[in-house]
Amino acid sequence: MAETKTIMKGGLTISPDAFNTLVKLKEELEDVIETIEIMNDRALMAGLKRSKKDVEEGRVYELKNVDDFDEIWK
Repeated sequence: MAETKTIMKGGLTISPDAFNTLVKLKEELEDVIETIEIMNDRALMAGLKRSKKDVEEGRVYELKNVDDFDEIWK
């Protein structure tokens, strides 16, 4: 059976399971913060709304290679 170790720093002892949970929570909070930052960027959100409308109205292009890109932007 594998030995369970604890991490001690200062006066705090954290089990590996608790540490892993904290790491996951930190990652989730970073994702939430990033989402809030995006949603608060008015220019970015306006661009996303325009892009969504373009897709809904069929203004999309299928690119099979780089040369196709040049043809679209003539």
